[in-house]
Amino acid sequence: MDILALAFLIILAACIVYFSLRHAWWRANVDFSYPRVLMYHMITPHLPKNRSKFNRLRVTPEVFEKQLQWLHKNGWHTMSMAELSVCQNVPSKTVVLTFDDGYADNYIHAFPLLKRYNMKATIYIVTERFNRDWATDKDTKISSDELNNEAMLSHEMVHEMIHSGLIDIGSHTMHHVNLPTLSLEDKEQEIAKSKELIEKHYGITCKSFAYPFGFYDQASIELVQQHGYSSAVTTVPKYSEWKEENHYEVPRVIISGRQSFFDFKLKILKGRNR
Repeated sequence: MDILALAFLIILAACIVYFSLRHAWWRANVDFSYPRVLMYHMITPHLPKNRSKFNRLRVTPEVFEKQLQWLHKNGWHTMSMAELSVCQNVPSKTVVLTFDDGYADNYIHAFPLLKRYNMKATIYIVTERFNRDWATDKDTKISSDELNNEAMLSHEMVHEMIHSGLIDIGSHTMHHVNLPTLSLEDKEQEIAKSKELIEKHYGITCKSFAYPFGFYDQASIELVQQHGYSSAVTTVPKYSEWKEENHYEVPRVIISGRQSFFDFKLKILKGRNR
C-alpha cells in the first residue's frame, strides 16, 4: 500500500470516528414511551449570515414541513402540552410541538402546515411582545434589535389558531424575563399577570408555562403551581427525565435551524440535543 493510499485510509477512519462521536448514531433509541417535547421559535427563511446571530432560532418552512412529513410517516402523533399534562398513560410515539415567544411566522408559515398534517402545537407567548424591547440576548443580556424587530402574533391570529382546535396557548411571562434574578414579588407578577392577560384576551384557560431562557428556581416552580398552571416546560434535553408526577420541569429538545435533517431524526430517536 503506498503512502497516499494509507493517508487516505487514516483520514477516512478519522472522519468516521469524528462523525460517530459527534452524532452518536450508534446509541440505542430512547424508549418510545417517553414523549418527545420539541422546542421551536420561528418558522421562517433565514436572514443573511452577516445580518443574523439568531438563525438557529429560524427553521425554514421547507425544513419544518419535511420534519412533519417524517413524523407522520413514522407513526408519531401530537398532543398539546395541556393534553399531555393530564394524560395518565401517554401513548407510545407521542410528540409535543412547542413554539416560544409568539412570532407572527408561527401563524403565517407553521399554522398552515400544522393544519395540512392535522398536528397540534402549543405556543408560549410573551404578553407584552408588541413592545420593541421585550427580547434580550441570552448571552450578553443586552436588548436584541434583531429579535425585537420581528413581527409578532396579533390577537386576531391567536384567536383563529385557538378556534382551529390545533393550537394551545401558554404563557412565557409578560416581558421574557430571567425569573431567578427577580424578587419574589416580581416573579409572581410575571407568572400570574401573564396568565390573567392571556385568559382575558382569548377567553381560554391558560394551562401551561415556559420558563424564559430555560432559567428557573424552586420559587418559580412553586408560583407556577400556585397560580393554576398544570405544566411548565424547561430546556433540559433528556427525554428520560420526563416524570408523569412532575409536570413543572418538563424536558424539551431544541430544534435548531442550523442543523441538518439527520440531526432532527437523531434528536427524536436518540434524545440528542446538540
